[in-house]
Amino acid sequence: MWTGLSVAAGLSVDSLAAAMATGVVLRRPRMRDAARVGTAFGLCQAGFALGGLLAGLALAHLPLLEAWDHWIAFVLLLFVGGQMIAGALNGESAEVAPPSWLALLMMGVGTSIDAGVVGVGMGITEVEIVATVAIIGAVTFGFSFVGVLCGRCVGRRTGTCAQVVGGLGLAAIGIHVLAAHLAS
Repeated sequence: MWTGLSVAAGLSVDSLAAAMATGVVLRRPRMRDAARVGTAFGLCQAGFALGGLLAGLALAHLPLLEAWDHWIAFVLLLFVGGQMIAGALNGESAEVAPPSWLALLMMGVGTSIDAGVVGVGMGITEVEIVATVAIIGAVTFGFSFVGVLCGRCVGRRTGTCAQVVGGLGLAAIGIHVLAAHLAS
Protein backbone atom coordinates (compact mmCIF):
# COMPACT_ATOMS: atom_id res chain seq x y z
CA MET A 1 0.00 0.00 0.00
CA TRP A 2 2.78 2.46 0.92
CA THR A 3 4.62 1.63 -2.28
CA GLY A 4 1.44 2.34 -4.24
CA LEU A 5 1.02 5.69 -2.51
CA SER A 6 4.69 6.55 -3.08
CA VAL A 7 4.49 5.67 -6.76
CA ALA A 8 1.23 7.61 -7.11
CA ALA A 9 2.75 10.66 -5.43
CA GLY A 10 5.86 10.47 -7.60
CA LEU A 11 3.83 10.13 -10.77
CA SER A 12 1.45 12.92 -9.75
CA VAL A 13 4.13 15.56 -9.37
CA ASP A 14 4.17 16.29 -13.11
CA SER A 15 0.41 16.78 -12.94
CA LEU A 16 0.81 18.97 -9.86
CA ALA A 17 3.29 21.18 -11.72
CA ALA A 18 0.98 21.45 -14.74
CA ALA A 19 -2.01 22.17 -12.49
CA MET A 20 -0.06 24.85 -10.64
CA ALA A 21 0.91 26.41 -13.97
CA THR A 22 -2.76 26.42 -14.94
CA GLY A 23 -3.62 28.02 -11.60
CA VAL A 24 -0.95 30.67 -12.16
CA VAL A 25 -2.53 31.84 -15.43
CA LEU A 26 -6.13 31.78 -14.20
CA ARG A 27 -7.14 35.06 -12.62
CA ARG A 28 -9.33 33.49 -9.98
CA PRO A 29 -9.24 29.70 -10.05
CA ARG A 30 -12.55 28.29 -8.87
CA MET A 31 -13.33 24.93 -7.33
CA ARG A 32 -14.93 23.95 -10.64
CA ASP A 33 -11.70 24.72 -12.51
CA ALA A 34 -9.70 22.69 -10.00
CA ALA A 35 -12.15 19.78 -10.26
CA ARG A 36 -11.95 19.78 -14.07
CA VAL A 37 -8.16 19.76 -14.04
CA GLY A 38 -8.07 17.09 -11.34
CA THR A 39 -10.55 14.89 -13.19
CA ALA A 40 -8.75 15.13 -16.53
CA PHE A 41 -5.31 14.53 -15.04
CA GLY A 42 -6.50 11.77 -12.68
CA LEU A 43 -8.24 9.88 -15.50
CA CYS A 44 -5.21 10.18 -17.77
CA GLN A 45 -2.77 8.98 -15.06
CA ALA A 46 -5.05 6.08 -14.11
CA GLY A 47 -5.64 5.12 -17.75
CA PHE A 48 -1.96 5.12 -18.66
CA ALA A 49 -1.07 3.23 -15.48
CA LEU A 50 -3.75 0.63 -16.24
CA GLY A 51 -2.47 0.16 -19.78
CA GLY A 52 1.08 -0.26 -18.54
CA LEU A 53 0.04 -2.63 -15.76
CA LEU A 54 -1.86 -4.84 -18.19
CA ALA A 55 1.09 -4.91 -20.58
CA GLY A 56 3.41 -5.78 -17.69
CA LEU A 57 1.11 -8.57 -16.52
CA ALA A 58 1.08 -10.03 -20.03
CA LEU A 59 4.87 -10.15 -19.96
CA ALA A 60 5.26 -11.22 -16.31
CA HIS A 61 5.06 -14.98 -16.78
CA LEU A 62 7.72 -15.29 -19.40
CA PRO A 63 10.52 -17.28 -17.68
CA LEU A 64 13.21 -14.87 -18.81
CA LEU A 65 11.35 -11.89 -17.34
CA GLU A 66 10.77 -13.51 -13.97
CA ALA A 67 14.53 -13.52 -13.44
CA TRP A 68 14.85 -9.88 -14.50
CA ASP A 69 11.59 -8.25 -13.34
CA HIS A 70 13.19 -6.36 -10.45
CA TRP A 71 15.89 -5.00 -12.76
CA ILE A 72 13.27 -3.87 -15.29
CA ALA A 73 11.25 -2.07 -12.61
CA PHE A 74 14.46 -0.51 -11.26
CA VAL A 75 15.60 0.76 -14.68
CA LEU A 76 12.13 2.07 -15.64
CA LEU A 77 11.65 3.95 -12.37
CA LEU A 78 15.19 5.30 -12.46
CA PHE A 79 14.75 6.39 -16.08
CA VAL A 80 11.42 8.15 -15.50
CA GLY A 81 12.72 9.79 -12.33
CA GLY A 82 15.84 10.92 -14.17
CA GLN A 83 13.76 12.32 -17.02
CA MET A 84 11.63 14.29 -14.54
CA ILE A 85 14.74 15.71 -12.87
CA ALA A 86 16.44 16.52 -16.19
CA GLY A 87 13.31 18.23 -17.49
CA ALA A 88 13.06 20.36 -14.37
CA LEU A 89 16.73 21.32 -14.40
CA ASN A 90 16.66 22.14 -18.12
CA GLY A 91 13.74 24.50 -17.59
CA GLU A 92 11.17 22.36 -19.42
CA SER A 93 7.72 22.95 -18.00
CA ALA A 94 4.22 21.97 -18.87
CA GLU A 95 2.63 24.08 -21.56
CA VAL A 96 -0.25 26.09 -20.17
CA ALA A 97 -3.44 26.26 -22.21
CA PRO A 98 -6.94 27.52 -21.45
CA PRO A 99 -8.71 24.92 -19.33
CA SER A 100 -10.97 23.48 -22.04
CA TRP A 101 -11.52 19.72 -21.83
CA LEU A 102 -9.38 19.16 -24.94
CA ALA A 103 -6.53 21.26 -23.56
CA LEU A 104 -6.78 19.52 -20.18
CA LEU A 105 -6.72 16.08 -21.80
CA MET A 106 -3.70 17.03 -23.89
CA MET A 107 -1.89 18.24 -20.78
CA GLY A 108 -3.07 15.12 -18.92
CA VAL A 109 -1.67 12.81 -21.58
CA GLY A 110 1.59 14.74 -21.62
CA THR A 111 2.01 14.34 -17.88
CA SER A 112 0.83 10.70 -17.84
CA ILE A 113 3.10 8.90 -20.29
CA ASP A 114 5.48 8.07 -17.46
CA ALA A 115 2.59 6.35 -15.66
CA GLY A 116 2.35 3.86 -18.54
CA VAL A 117 6.07 3.15 -18.38
CA VAL A 118 6.00 2.73 -14.61
CA GLY A 119 2.84 0.63 -14.96
CA VAL A 120 4.72 -1.90 -17.09
CA GLY A 121 7.27 -2.34 -14.32
CA MET A 122 4.56 -2.66 -11.69
CA GLY A 123 2.65 -5.15 -13.84
CA ILE A 124 5.72 -7.31 -14.19
CA THR A 125 6.00 -7.42 -10.40
CA GLU A 126 2.26 -8.24 -10.25
CA VAL A 127 0.82 -5.54 -7.98
CA GLU A 128 -2.90 -5.36 -7.23
CA ILE A 129 -4.33 -3.71 -10.36
CA VAL A 130 -7.59 -2.15 -9.17
CA ALA A 131 -6.15 -0.72 -5.97
CA THR A 132 -3.01 0.59 -7.65
CA VAL A 133 -4.88 2.29 -10.51
CA ALA A 134 -7.44 3.76 -8.10
CA ILE A 135 -4.70 5.12 -5.83
CA ILE A 136 -2.83 6.65 -8.78
CA GLY A 137 -6.00 8.28 -10.12
CA ALA A 138 -7.13 9.57 -6.72
CA VAL A 139 -3.73 10.94 -5.71
CA THR A 140 -3.33 12.64 -9.09
CA PHE A 141 -6.82 14.16 -8.76
CA GLY A 142 -5.95 15.48 -5.29
CA PHE A 143 -2.55 16.86 -6.28
CA SER A 144 -4.00 18.52 -9.38
CA PHE A 145 -7.02 19.96 -7.55
CA VAL A 146 -4.83 21.54 -4.89
CA GLY A 147 -2.26 22.60 -7.50
CA VAL A 148 -4.77 24.72 -9.41
CA LEU A 149 -5.97 26.46 -6.27
CA CYS A 150 -2.44 27.10 -5.01
CA GLY A 151 -0.89 27.93 -8.38
CA ARG A 152 -1.31 31.67 -8.21
CA CYS A 153 0.04 31.87 -4.65
CA VAL A 154 2.99 29.55 -5.03
CA GLY A 155 4.26 30.71 -8.41
CA ARG A 156 6.20 29.00 -11.16
CA ARG A 157 9.46 28.19 -9.34
CA THR A 158 7.95 25.68 -6.93
CA GLY A 159 6.72 23.57 -9.84
CA THR A 160 10.33 22.89 -10.83
CA CYS A 161 11.28 22.00 -7.24
CA ALA A 162 8.30 19.67 -6.97
CA GLN A 163 9.28 17.99 -10.24
CA VAL A 164 12.82 17.34 -8.96
CA VAL A 165 11.47 15.92 -5.68
CA GLY A 166 9.07 13.67 -7.62
CA GLY A 167 11.89 12.41 -9.84
CA LEU A 168 14.05 11.66 -6.82
CA GLY A 169 11.11 9.85 -5.23
CA LEU A 170 10.61 7.60 -8.26
CA ALA A 171 14.33 6.85 -8.43
CA ALA A 172 14.31 5.99 -4.71
CA ILE A 173 11.40 3.61 -5.22
CA GLY A 174 13.29 1.90 -8.05
CA ILE A 175 16.31 1.47 -5.79
CA HIS A 176 14.07 0.07 -3.05
CA VAL A 177 12.49 -2.48 -5.44
CA LEU A 178 15.93 -3.68 -6.52
CA ALA A 179 17.34 -3.74 -2.98
CA ALA A 180 14.33 -5.64 -1.62
CA HIS A 181 14.60 -8.29 -4.32
CA LEU A 182 18.36 -8.69 -3.99
CA ALA A 183 18.05 -8.98 -0.20
CA SER A 184 15.57 -11.86 -0.46
